[in-house]
Amino acid sequence: MLIFNSARIFRLKSIHRPFSHLVNMGYSTGSATKLSRNEIYSINLDRLEKFCREFNCTPNDVLDFRPDKNNTLPPDHALHSLTKKELSNEINEIISTLPIEKIQQIHDIIKNME
Repeated sequence: MLIFNSARIFRLKSIHRPFSHLVNMGYSTGSATKLSRNEIYSINLDRLEKFCREFNCTPNDVLDFRPDKNNTLPPDHALHSLTKKELSNEINEIISTLPIEKIQQIHDIIKNME
């Protein structure tokens, strides 16, 4: 089953109050509620593109594939490429436990990516 996983994007972008963030971006309260609760069961391509533009992501970043117990696919099926690992910790929490030297290295790597 394909899942629209907005919660993953909010975690990766360190958005701790997604509903407020979405409303401030101009989303209706209804859309913001569904997105912040990760309750999107269908989406048209225009809205998908809008979300991706605003959060600087791709549809592949937002769509997750979760295998259905009743509908198995071969292990080499292309949909498995959309299976993502759950994020166990916020990146800020992980970084905050590192020594300063390692944090500086991460900073330098990120700056070189720009």
